[in-house]
Amino acid sequence: MNKYKLLTITGLLILVLAIGIGTVLASPEPAPAQQGSILHPNFILLDSNGVNVLESNGAVSTTQTCGQCHDTAFIESHAFHADLGLSDYQESKDLNSSNGTFGKWDPLTYRYLSQNGDERLDLSTAEWLKLYGERIVGGGPATTSRDGVSLTNVKASEGNPETAFLNENGNVSTWNWNESGTMEMNCFLCHLESPNTTARAEAIHAGNFSSANTATLLDLNIVSKSGEGWAWNTEAFNVNGELKSELLAIQDPTNANCAACHGEVHPNSGDPLTVSQCDLNYPQTATTGQVVSGQRINQSGVNLTNKNELDRSWDIHAERQLQCTDCHYALNNPSHASELQGTNPEHLVYDPRSLEINEYLQRPDHNFARGESAQFNVAPEYKGTMRRCENCHDASKGHSDWLPYIDTHMEAVACETCHIPQMYAPAIQSYDWTVVTTDGNAVETCRGVEGTPNEITSLVTGYEPILLNRTNIDGNTLLAPYNLITSFYWVYDDANGNKRPVRLIDLESAYLENGNYAGDIVAAFDSNSDGKLSNAELTIDSPAKEEAVKTKLLALGLNNPHIEGMVQPYSINHNVTRGEDAVNDCQSCHDADSRVAQSIKLADNAPAIPVFDTSNNVNGTGAIVKGEDGALYYQPNPANDDMYVFGSSRVSWIDWFGAIAFAGSLLGVLGHGTLRFFSSKKQAHGPVRTERIYMYEPYRRFWHWLQTASIIILLFTGLIIHRPDIFGAFSFRGVVTVHNVLAVILVINAALSFFYHIATERIQEFIPRPYGFFDDAMVQAKFYIAGIFKGEGHPFEKRPDSRMNPIQKMTYFMILNVLLPLQIITGVMMWAVQKWPEIAGGLPFLAPFHSLVAWMFGTFILVHVYMTTTGATPLEAMRAMVTGYEEVEVHEKKG
Repeated sequence: MNKYKLLTITGLLILVLAIGIGTVLASPEPAPAQQGSILHPNFILLDSNGVNVLESNGAVSTTQTCGQCHDTAFIESHAFHADLGLSDYQESKDLNSSNGTFGKWDPLTYRYLSQNGDERLDLSTAEWLKLYGERIVGGGPATTSRDGVSLTNVKASEGNPETAFLNENGNVSTWNWNESGTMEMNCFLCHLESPNTTARAEAIHAGNFSSANTATLLDLNIVSKSGEGWAWNTEAFNVNGELKSELLAIQDPTNANCAACHGEVHPNSGDPLTVSQCDLNYPQTATTGQVVSGQRINQSGVNLTNKNELDRSWDIHAERQLQCTDCHYALNNPSHASELQGTNPEHLVYDPRSLEINEYLQRPDHNFARGESAQFNVAPEYKGTMRRCENCHDASKGHSDWLPYIDTHMEAVACETCHIPQMYAPAIQSYDWTVVTTDGNAVETCRGVEGTPNEITSLVTGYEPILLNRTNIDGNTLLAPYNLITSFYWVYDDANGNKRPVRLIDLESAYLENGNYAGDIVAAFDSNSDGKLSNAELTIDSPAKEEAVKTKLLALGLNNPHIEGMVQPYSINHNVTRGEDAVNDCQSCHDADSRVAQSIKLADNAPAIPVFDTSNNVNGTGAIVKGEDGALYYQPNPANDDMYVFGSSRVSWIDWFGAIAFAGSLLGVLGHGTLRFFSSKKQAHGPVRTERIYMYEPYRRFWHWLQTASIIILLFTGLIIHRPDIFGAFSFRGVVTVHNVLAVILVINAALSFFYHIATERIQEFIPRPYGFFDDAMVQAKFYIAGIFKGEGHPFEKRPDSRMNPIQKMTYFMILNVLLPLQIITGVMMWAVQKWPEIAGGLPFLAPFHSLVAWMFGTFILVHVYMTTTGATPLEAMRAMVTGYEEVEVHEKKG
């Protein structure tokens, strides 16, 4: 081979290699898939007796299995996901017997956990577990009775709601816990990459509670069903009988693990995102519209209004690959020691008691850090422990270019208020359980969608959350976004005087016969007489309909059945957007159409006026009102929460009083001026003797015009701040800045003027003399009322050392000693509220009072300008304040 061929081949090889390397470098590297921990060792799967399942072929016990290395008893006792209100359970005459899912009645799911001694059995513990079990982790009430003993040790009795249930005929039977088993806390559910939640749910719904945790492992090539038992795949275990850890892929909980119970979560894949709309199997999404996904909205499969314009992700934190556990971490996790230090006493700079990693792995606290959720009240002592926005972001850096008074806003407004301005998925609006559909459900209404949810022809419009004040665990209040869900339902009084919801089985008995509506129900509800009931007709909107149902409930033996309603707030904390898509215009809140005061529809029809749920941390101080369209609305009232939002908040009587005073003065000026004009035409004028006097020195003129300009501009900018809806062309932030600067100028000018008048002793000119003052004032008043129309001269001589008549002295005395100080003091205090909200307050009082004084100043300036026209000539006093010289009437000296 000659050297030319060798060079050619070598060159081609180099070229191919270069192209290959370039292609590899140019190709985007795929995001690594989250894998199970390679550090987790192989381990033995044990049954409830502590025997290897390979030997017993029994169901796996997570308590025994994980307890080989971890203190599972400690974990379950430190996990509010397991407790669910059991530790708080207490028999009650009211609807709620605990603060959690186990015992707290939820009008959305409607079914009621019966208490001991209840007249009628609704949900027993076993049926409660069958109904809710797929969305709970196990342990707590799934293994332990209300008295703290194992459910398998509770004596079976039809009178005990822990060992009874309603059979398919609606009769009470006993439940055998030894046969069904109980449901241990399921570690696999959160720590496996792909737990079989479907098979687990099937076991739970069938009442095979002891099989639920094993069913979670189905289809993982580890176990399969075998008749009445289980068949374990020996190839999944090593020679020591240990399960090969790579098959389970034990890992930290992912967003998908949390989503199994909480709501919709979608990975950042190319598959278009779709949403199960208003489906309570995805409770967080159904109740709020929150979707945790980093996918861009315009790439989703949702039929959404203006979707093509939404080039943003559903949630910025999901887009940035954050996991739920980044904020909701284990409270004793040593990697989060810095957050834990923040809860120490002020004097403790460092706490050496943080766990070693081996101690933490043995006893990880499962009372995870949590926020200030309105609807989940179990273990309230852990509220406010999670990492929040301010732990990762410095608001003073990200908002300084547009947001004034950053600290003030952060003290009063939650970050979510501006960074979750719009929800792009539907959410439940109302559940009406006063009626029932033929399949045993409530009539449901969703907000944010036109048409029936999940139908291909339905258009998702989304909705704007309502802003309400929540009271945090530290006692501070913050404005935050919520969805409000309104429920209507029947309740009755049982023989023991307990209020209970009408059971679903009784409600169906009143409405249905053989799966269809009873004839008398059709007769009462069928408004178009077509023999069928549509959703529009299936609502109690008249006394006749209510009475028809009430009569049937009374016939079932229910005492005092009546309709009640409840409005529940649901917190919105996800679907966060970056700054450019967030609210960044002051007038979004500081305007007549402020987001803070915007109402939200509660229900299209209201069979009763509901009450706001007070068992949470949300201040429902607004009004529930009926609109002109007959629908029910919630109207916030920020003033009831001691909030005053500039540009939005109003005190009507002050605006009316100020406007009437100003308008009355304007009419008085116009009337007085008109009379002067016409009376001057009728008078025979002779020459009025005047003389030119140096009346105003330069400083007085400078002080006067600077003060005049400051006050006029302050009044105008204050009016814009008060009513930005009328003056939308002006920048709200810019006007606030101008207002503050002019206020400083006015104060400095007033202080220098005060010093000048004290130093020159000219302050005496502004002090009315008590002796003869009232008589002189009456003389001056008679001149303005009558003498001025007759061409009479001014009753008092105007001199450089006595430039004001008695009425002027009294007016200036009030202006300089009352109005101006009040306006300065209230203005300074309002500014202090913005700068130091923790030490200053009273804005709901200060701002309206400041406005009232401003109206008085505006009225004074109007009258003052008019009174300057009563000199020797209409413009003489104005000219004198420019040149210093004024032509004044000559008064003959007496005597």
